[in-house]
Amino acid sequence: MTPTPVVDYRTRWSGVTRRHLKGAIPFRAARAEILKILKDKIVVGHAIHNDFQALKYFHPKERTRDTSCIPLLNQKAGIPVKANASLKSLAKHLLHKNIQVGCKGHSSVEDAQTTMELYRLVEVEWEEELASSLPPRPPSPPSPVADSAQYMDDRYWPADLNVDNL
Repeated sequence: MTPTPVVDYRTRWSGVTRRHLKGAIPFRAARAEILKILKDKIVVGHAIHNDFQALKYFHPKERTRDTSCIPLLNQKAGIPVKANASLKSLAKHLLHKNIQVGCKGHSSVEDAQTTMELYRLVEVEWEEELASSLPPRPPSPPSPVADSAQYMDDRYWPADLNVDNL
């Protein structure tokens, strides 16, 4: 990945300005560290596809929990179930909390904490719903190593240990 100059800091949403990137960790190094952290994890975020896109990364759908499209949250907030609700709106309706106020941009920490609070509101129900929507897993073949009963078969014992020979 060749370094690309930043043409839009999206300060309104990120709070990041040119000054913040002076002396910052290069994108490639930061990305490598982030991908190590995300590997094999369930990732919770709000409209998280935007973050994955910025990282040039694909995370498995079955390991992604996006609070912008959880029907249970929308239902609890009185928002149409198929709508992509904003984090600000869900926080206001469900957590009775005002976030993303002021002109300095969003706080990534506040957004992350709020997203996790929202996820936890419906975590048990949602995870059960997700589990029940998965196709049933085929039964695993019995492991010959785990099934020690097979070793009680006479063929594994020397003939002179046979009861008839005593």
